[in-house]
Amino acid sequence: MCCACRSLVRIRKAEGGGAVTDRLDELYRPQIEQFGITLEEAGDALTGAVSDERARARVVVYRLKGLCVVTSHRIEVRSDMAFHERSVLGLCVCTLSADSLSLCPVAQPNRAQRAGNVAVFGHVDDPQRCVLRAGDVHDAVSVTFLPEWFSRLEAREQRSALELIDEPGSACEAELACVLDRCLRSMTPLFGGRLLDGASALRGAETAVRTAIAWFEERSRAERAAGTREQARLVRAAERLVAMRMDEMLTLDELARALLTSRTRLCAVFRQETGESLGAYIRRSKMERARQLLERGGLSVSEVARGVGYPRVSSFTVAFERAFGMPPSAIGK
Repeated sequence: MCCACRSLVRIRKAEGGGAVTDRLDELYRPQIEQFGITLEEAGDALTGAVSDERARARVVVYRLKGLCVVTSHRIEVRSDMAFHERSVLGLCVCTLSADSLSLCPVAQPNRAQRAGNVAVFGHVDDPQRCVLRAGDVHDAVSVTFLPEWFSRLEAREQRSALELIDEPGSACEAELACVLDRCLRSMTPLFGGRLLDGASALRGAETAVRTAIAWFEERSRAERAAGTREQARLVRAAERLVAMRMDEMLTLDELARALLTSRTRLCAVFRQETGESLGAYIRRSKMERARQLLERGGLSVSEVARGVGYPRVSSFTVAFERAFGMPPSAIGK
C-alpha cells in the first residue's frame, strides 16, 4: 500500500472516531490546560497568559474554518514540570526555539539555533511525555491542518500532502527555514507580528503549508531521480528515532527492529547516504545534545548523562572527552 493510500485509510478512521471540533481542541487545549491558562476571545483569536511558580507563559491561538489551528506561545519555565502532549493526525509546520526543537519529533540538526528552527512533520496519535526544565524557554509558532483540508488542493498537491504526513519529520535548513520562519512569526504579536482576522490568518497558514509541500515535492523529485528515495526515507526515519529516544542506550539491533529492517541493511544504507556509520551518528548526536544541555546550564553532569542515555557518569565522561577533548564539567565555566 502506498503512502497516500495508507494516509487515506488513517484519515477515514479519524473521521469516524470523533468530531472535527474535538480533534482541533486536542491540538492545543490539553497543552495549555497543563499551565492553567484560560483563553479569552480577542477578535478572531484566543489569547491567554499565566505567571506562577512553574512558568511564565503567553499564548495566542487561531481556530480557522474548522480545519486548521495556529498556535503561538512563549513559555519561560521556572521549575521542573512533567508535560505531556497528545498529537492528532494532520500536517504541522512550525518555527521553534532550541529548547522546543529538542522535544519535536524530527531528526535534530547538529547545532540548533536559539530561535528560528523550522520543522515539518505529520502529527500521529502517539502521546509524548517529557520534563520541562527550569530555565527552558519554549518559543513556538505552529500551523496544523487536519487532513480534511487537503481535499481543497489539486490532485498533485493532495497526494504530496498525504505522503508528507507519513514521512519522518524534518528540520528545514537555509533559505526555506528563513522563509517559513518569517511567515509564521508574522501571524502572532508574540514574535513581532500582530493579531490577525481569521481570513488573514488562514491565508498565512495556507502559504506556510503550501511552501512546505512544494519543498517536499522538490526533494522527492531529486531523490527519485537519483534512485535514492527509499534509502533517504529510511535514513530520515532512523535519525528521527534516535532523536526521540535520546535518553536510551539504543542498540543498532533495536533500531533496525523498530524500523522493520535488518541491521545489515540499515547500517549499509545509512553509511551510503550520509558517509557516516550509524553508530558514529548516534554517539555524535548524543554528545552534541549533551553539550547543548551543559551550555544552557541548570543541570548537573549526572542529569545530562542520564538525559542522553548514559546511566553511568564515568562512561559519559569518557565519551564526552573523546568527542570534545575536555570533561563535561568544563563546559559553561
